[in-house]
Amino acid sequence: MSLIAEVAADVLSGADPQATGLHPVWSTMVELGWPQVGVDESRGGVGGTLQDLTELVAATAAHGVSVPLVEVSVSRWILGAELETAPLVVTTTDAAAVPWARYASHVVVRPEREPAFLVERGEVEHGENLAGEPRDALRASGATTPLPDAPSHEDVLARLALLNSAALLGAARGAYEHTREHVTRREQFGRPLVALKAVANSLAEMRVHLVATEAAVSRAVRAQNSERALVATAAAKITAARTATSIARTAHQLHGAMGVTREHPLHHVTRKLWAWRDECGTERDWSARLGRTALASGEAELWDRFTA
Repeated sequence: MSLIAEVAADVLSGADPQATGLHPVWSTMVELGWPQVGVDESRGGVGGTLQDLTELVAATAAHGVSVPLVEVSVSRWILGAELETAPLVVTTTDAAAVPWARYASHVVVRPEREPAFLVERGEVEHGENLAGEPRDALRASGATTPLPDAPSHEDVLARLALLNSAALLGAARGAYEHTREHVTRREQFGRPLVALKAVANSLAEMRVHLVATEAAVSRAVRAQNSERALVATAAAKITAARTATSIARTAHQLHGAMGVTREHPLHHVTRKLWAWRDECGTERDWSARLGRTALASGEAELWDRFTA
């Protein structure tokens, strides 16, 4: 376990996944500078790498804790400066489901075909995703500030999708650990469930999906700031979304009805898997984007990308 993962585990240990609203542990994360990780100190960050940030995002998701770490960290990366209250990010002009908007003072808007700008949050209509997290309709009525130096729409989308993939990886890890513990401890006919071949095979399949996603996310992190960034991010997002679907399904199959009870921690990660897999672009959206890139690159470039 890396030092970052150890720190995250220490901060998140005992955090109640059933907490509603803005989780109490968020204030600790902000105090420790988690949203500024991966941003240079000269730009208002605390240093560290994008890999460090993905580890924090994954650890938070693995514990089933709902906080706006992804959204706030991307807004800090775009702005390169601090505000009194953390802003959030919208990557398109569609403001019908802005994550955590009700808790923000400002929103960073990065449209696809228009300049980026910072806007004071206006009225919000409360909504939520499948995991019960705020996804609010925003009616911005405050002053706007142009952001001429903001990264491109593609770069912002890629960073959001990469961190979303890391969150899916973390939630999948949480689901796997809950399932492994369940089938190891629960017995049937005098033997633990994992002694059954079908159960052991299903658990092994979950682990294979995790390893594949870990590799895809790690590759995408290394590819950032290179010409391969968007392709690697697309592969990570597609892999993470498929893993989310498979692991959530298998985890509930092996838990039976027990995994959906209010007292059981499993549904706090599987509901996030179902909700997050379609955010920051669906698996189909990213597959189509990857396909278009492959077609435009030509046969030689495609072969090089697959074999590099």
